[in-house]
Amino acid sequence: MKNQSLPIFIDALSKIWGPLTADLTKHSKQLLETLAANCRDEEWVHTLLVNKAPSTIVFHSEKHGFILQAHVEQQGDYSVPHDHGNGWVLYATVTGAVEMGVFHQVVQPDGTLTAVQKDKYQQRPGQCHVYLPGDIHDTTALQNGTLMLRLTSCDFEKEFSEGRLIRYIHNCDRW
Repeated sequence: MKNQSLPIFIDALSKIWGPLTADLTKHSKQLLETLAANCRDEEWVHTLLVNKAPSTIVFHSEKHGFILQAHVEQQGDYSVPHDHGNGWVLYATVTGAVEMGVFHQVVQPDGTLTAVQKDKYQQRPGQCHVYLPGDIHDTTALQNGTLMLRLTSCDFEKEFSEGRLIRYIHNCDRW
């Protein structure tokens, strides 16, 4: 098993990284799709699938701030609707399948904040989607051993601890 796709991805992404633009999201998506398609037989992916860790940092760019994480999920694993604060993210599926719900934030007449689901789709191996600041989504793993790569623009733990990343645990209309 060769491990060429990850260093190629990191090098290419580092060369184009900068402020959020349509070109950056477009090219980052293309690079992550290529990584997801080419890494399936590599040793680092095999190790992730054997270890079954729910979240692993694969690479953190100290220079640019982006983080590539791997998430190994089992059928039924669910992440509540959430946004990413000031950050943005790309999700690519390597193995398995995940259902992604897309939500919109709504302020009800009584002033309560809710997230209303407006769409859902299945993401399969090789597919990638972009979520920009303010976009809200949830995830449900549809198969055991679903491996997703998550490329984040910044540290989402910091976004959460500083109150910008919102998890919509209650008051959500789901399909």
